[in-house]
Amino acid sequence: VVLCCVGVQYLEHAEQVFAEVARILKPGTGKVIISFTNRFFYQKALQGWLDRGMQERARLVQDYLRAAGGFDTITVVGDGTSVWKQLQSVAGMGGDPFVAVVATRSTDE
Repeated sequence: VVLCCVGVQYLEHAEQVFAEVARILKPGTGKVIISFTNRFFYQKALQGWLDRGMQERARLVQDYLRAAGGFDTITVVGDGTSVWKQLQSVAGMGGDPFVAVVATRSTDE
């Protein structure tokens, strides 16, 4: 298992990083977990991250993994992508919206 916890928003070459992750994971059972919230250093995050909401960020991470290749199942876990959760967080009524994108190393590469 490889875990990227609240760091994906700072990766300048995410596809290359995740291609390397796919290379080192055991085919068929190896997993990568990429988690993030809506809190990050705005000065350091990539512009493409800043321009997106939580749902779009989850899709961006899925796109990174697809572009990297080597992953079969890619799923989004967590309720941080709902508009309600994001509004609660901004209003101080809830915790940080949390999302994890989980992918399994494919067996055919």
